[in-house]
Amino acid sequence: MPKAAPLIEMTPMNFEALSKKFAGSRGHMLVAMNQALRRAGQMLTPKLKDKTPVGATGKLRSSTVFQVLGKAEDMSVEIRQSASSSKGFAYGVAVRHGTKPHFPPIDALVPWVRKVLGIGPERVRQVAFLVARKISREGTKPQPYHIEVLDDNLTKVKSIMKAGAVDFVTIVSDVPEVKF
Repeated sequence: MPKAAPLIEMTPMNFEALSKKFAGSRGHMLVAMNQALRRAGQMLTPKLKDKTPVGATGKLRSSTVFQVLGKAEDMSVEIRQSASSSKGFAYGVAVRHGTKPHFPPIDALVPWVRKVLGIGPERVRQVAFLVARKISREGTKPQPYHIEVLDDNLTKVKSIMKAGAVDFVTIVSDVPEVKF
């Protein structure tokens, strides 16, 4: 099964310039990088949770976490959503990007039909089939909430990084890279 891809990944770059800022003190530079990345993750994660669609279970929203990874020049912060279906499919990417037409399992749609559409038990499978049939013709629409959060908070992320003396950062999302 596919592993959940990072929703947002931030990686410092241009370590030579950073090293000059810290007058060659590698230890202080790495601590500042780690703290800046951690603060950015702490700031963005709740904002992403707030914008994440709830769906039937709220699993995608509640699975949003950040983690500072790597050591030295390979340090980065990843924000990911690891919710997966009962079959192990990490579905966050499908929610964010939408899907091509496919026929999803009806059982997977039943909880959504109950909660979101409010359909009772006597008709829930029938309506789930109709929803699956529509998805098989049209796919699902993208819900790019992560792009909105990143756009709304890019200035804050930059200020967090600059406060940590990390001026050179690459931000990778499900969209093209943003460098500053």
